[in-house]
Amino acid sequence: MTTTDVDACVIDTNVLVYSTVLDNPWHDQARRWLATLQNQGVRLCVTTQILREYLVVLTRGNVFEKMFSVDQVLAQIRLLLADLTVLDEPLEVVDLLHNLVHRYQIRGKSVHDANVVAVMLAHGIHRLATYNSSDFQRFEEIALEPASVEDSRGTG
Repeated sequence: MTTTDVDACVIDTNVLVYSTVLDNPWHDQARRWLATLQNQGVRLCVTTQILREYLVVLTRGNVFEKMFSVDQVLAQIRLLLADLTVLDEPLEVVDLLHNLVHRYQIRGKSVHDANVVAVMLAHGIHRLATYNSSDFQRFEEIALEPASVEDSRGTG
């Protein structure tokens, strides 16, 4: 059984994208959010799937009025990796994903979200920072991080 890593938090694709693209309404907040977590001693993590999604989002076309070349995105990933722990997908993720899909009757694209949760659980991580909280609220196994410093003071 995996032990719980209370000092780690998975950072979802949208937080990484928003923290990267200057011309979007959530850029400053996303950067502050990541800095706040780091200042609290939280180990920031991503899954290999999240890194792939980040690459897809930033190379598929116009993102908040900005185009990124493959080389720009790869360089940005290298910069991000200096502050992120990449979580692999051990074999137990298959069973965890199967259980999550069955328990929550997950279908279609939501399977990707369930896979992120399965990887988190395989590594004993139960905290997720995402702007898409509605995609993850169903998962009782994890806790969603508040998106701002003000929000984090209001929770207990």
